[in-house]
Amino acid sequence: MEQKNVFSEPVKYDLTFAREIFRLENGSYIKQCMNCGMCAISCATRDVMDYSPRQLFNLIKLGKKEEVLTSNTFWSCTSCCTCKARCPRGIPIIDVMHDLKKYAIDHGYTNYPQAAFYKAFWNEMSVRGRMFEGGMTARYFLIRGLDEILKAMDMKDVGIDMLKHGRMPLLPPKKIRGLGGLKKIISKAQELDRKEAR
Repeated sequence: MEQKNVFSEPVKYDLTFAREIFRLENGSYIKQCMNCGMCAISCATRDVMDYSPRQLFNLIKLGKKEEVLTSNTFWSCTSCCTCKARCPRGIPIIDVMHDLKKYAIDHGYTNYPQAAFYKAFWNEMSVRGRMFEGGMTARYFLIRGLDEILKAMDMKDVGIDMLKHGRMPLLPPKKIRGLGGLKKIISKAQELDRKEAR
């Protein structure tokens, strides 16, 4: 019986994308992955992920930008720390996932609802210095668009019940003291991030 060569075409590596990811704050840890699979078996959300973390790391090494950035893997990460605790190489997988989320948002890969949540959360925190759930929810639905706003109307009883029981304030809290200082810190961190990205 004739055996077919599964690799009939040579694998083409595009190291441009891999190098970009390796330059992220925690990106260089990806190179340390030995593909043991401990992260995959430890992950509570592995069943909903397109790829396990180790598979995602391999795709990054291959330079498969579209597959990586359109996957739901890093959006499904709940930051439970189990993979990080069990990784024999001590790779901070959660931190790598956070870097990938930021990279995806910065490069316009924001189709997943979690991306809108991250943006809404960040906008709310940077404006007030503390969370206002009503403001964050409004920002989230505005980012997601009209279809999501219409879907949200189906959940209005939940929102009304939360308001009635004091679980969600109607008015935003006061901004924190020293908000100007916080904004300077954020601005400096973003400036450093841009310098490192060059």
